[in-house]
Amino acid sequence: MGCIGSLLLACAQAHAGDGNPVRGYGFESAAQEITQLMWLAETAAVCQWASAEEASRFKRFSVRFLSAHLDEPQRLALLSLVTDARYEAQLRDAALDGSRENCASHRWQLGWNTFKAAADENDSKY
Repeated sequence: MGCIGSLLLACAQAHAGDGNPVRGYGFESAAQEITQLMWLAETAAVCQWASAEEASRFKRFSVRFLSAHLDEPQRLALLSLVTDARYEAQLRDAALDGSRENCASHRWQLGWNTFKAAADENDSKY
């Protein structure tokens, strides 16, 4: 299954712990957060801190997690954003373009390790 298909499946399976969206949390916040998280996953793959499969699993978790906190129209808008082929290509290009500086950054590697550990720990919840 391709990345887009995996994201569709992940989003379709997403549910908040109580089934309700988080009040005050909307598409704009989720779009900013998902972009940062997906860029981090792409950077981790480019810098070889993670395999392509680990980066993909992290992306799927991120979509499930953020989607679980949105109402249905906003969840669908987020899904539309992340499944647009240009979106993923632009994130990959940004990770490649910044790889010289970012791969040498302890800050980004520590960030990846921290977010990846949290995603692994909570994978079965979302």
